[in-house]
Amino acid sequence: MSIAQLPLVSVIMPAYNVDAYIVQAINSVLAQTYSAFELLIADDHSSDNTASCIERFSDHRIIYFKNEKNLGYAGNMNALFKASKGEYLVIQDADDYSTPTRLQVLVDFLQRQSSIDMVGSSYIKVNAEGKEEKVFVSDDQEAINKAFETLSDPLPVLNGSVMFRRKIIQEGFFFRPLLYVNRSQDDDWLFRISEKFNLSNVKDCLYYYRYNPASMTMNLSAINYYSLFSGDYVRFLKKNRMEMGIDLLMKERTKEIDAFFEQKKKEITADQPAYLELYIAHKYLALNNRVQTIQWLFKALLKNPGDGFIWKKIGFVLLNKKS
Repeated sequence: MSIAQLPLVSVIMPAYNVDAYIVQAINSVLAQTYSAFELLIADDHSSDNTASCIERFSDHRIIYFKNEKNLGYAGNMNALFKASKGEYLVIQDADDYSTPTRLQVLVDFLQRQSSIDMVGSSYIKVNAEGKEEKVFVSDDQEAINKAFETLSDPLPVLNGSVMFRRKIIQEGFFFRPLLYVNRSQDDDWLFRISEKFNLSNVKDCLYYYRYNPASMTMNLSAINYYSLFSGDYVRFLKKNRMEMGIDLLMKERTKEIDAFFEQKKKEITADQPAYLELYIAHKYLALNNRVQTIQWLFKALLKNPGDGFIWKKIGFVLLNKKS
């Protein structure tokens, strides 16, 4: 079969401040054994050298967009979905990378399994030090469906690993804005897709997922109680749909959503009023940022001045310069 006869795959790569990783991500796509693809990259108004990294490449398969303003992950993904032309779409996050056979294996699977609309894969977690850990996911259809219904965390399909049929976006399944939070739109998207389409996995480890629990790809200065509960929030909305066929966000019942967040905050601060401040302090400590760690520990102290743990933590950080 000639390249012209092969189904076109649109590789979707949203990019924001990833100059340390994006060259490897792009190269991993260009090195695919399956050649009938377009690579759509959108730089979401990065403030680092992401744009210049992308502009080094001159491959005719790359279609490059440079957003004039920041759209956020969800908005950037939706713009790329709309610009794509492929029969199949595959997500490639700009800080991750793929094995050379990834597209071929996933295309072959969807060609064979006409009843499956989206397929993910097992993957390899890569931590900040470059250590690798293989994560094998289930390819059992019943188990996957059950995991979505029981609000599994993590979900049985990794968002970055998936390839899916164009009909999913043709039927309007885009990322949606989530009231109060700018995280977990990918889980919300997968939950909603699982309610109408058939999802599966292949056992092969085809995707390298860069995992840094210290930063969790978050802007730490933007963390608030809403963002802490984003995973719970999308599962709360999923439960709404299971019970009512529609969720509170769709019905614009904001007071009930407010009540959900207030209850979660009350639960988490009952024993530790400075929970948020300590959470952020520990994130900065994991990133070896002692200055910000101390600043957030003192903010925690202002909320809970009698807490001996906070005092001990401040002493530990001050006395351990390598922290």
